[in-house]
Amino acid sequence: MGLSSEKVKIWDPFIRIFHWIVVTLFFCNYLLSDKGMPFERGGTLHIYAGYIVIGFVLARLIWGVIGSHHARFKNFIPKPAEFMAYMRAMLRGEHTNYEGHNPAGAVMILCLLSGLLLTGLTGWLASLADVFDGWRAGIAAATDFIDWEEMHEFFANLTMLGAGIHITAVLIISHLMGENLVHAMLSGYKKKSG
Repeated sequence: MGLSSEKVKIWDPFIRIFHWIVVTLFFCNYLLSDKGMPFERGGTLHIYAGYIVIGFVLARLIWGVIGSHHARFKNFIPKPAEFMAYMRAMLRGEHTNYEGHNPAGAVMILCLLSGLLLTGLTGWLASLADVFDGWRAGIAAATDFIDWEEMHEFFANLTMLGAGIHITAVLIISHLMGENLVHAMLSGYKKKSG
């Protein structure tokens, strides 16, 4: 299915702001978390950036229920059969245009949101090891047998791998479909299916 030159509004302002803030903060926290860097692991910037990411992810989950048409999970999460049919078509070299997320992109969005939540949760739990009073200390003591710092690092690495796959797929699909999907996430507009 071809693309027309007519543009259609797909991504609302919240989705675009969410996307670019989360991308920026996650990459800063991941790439600049070594000792002596601005977002040093366990440092104030690292922790607050993590809290902001988690806040945005939770807001995105709410927006996935009440937001604009293309932001709602019910409008883009594929059934397993749809996902498999899309993947088989891709392997055959067939590329269908989707106004919003294609089925593979939709599954990746769920993986990335899950990865961000698990990275944030394990980071928060890792930070509780230094707290010795109140309810947070009780949580830390009850889960003392788990190395939350290692779990945090594992989920951060897994999420970064997912982000790498996502970026690669966006570039490939942009090339195959003849449309700049990065620009679409900046402007909110994509070419209409023709």
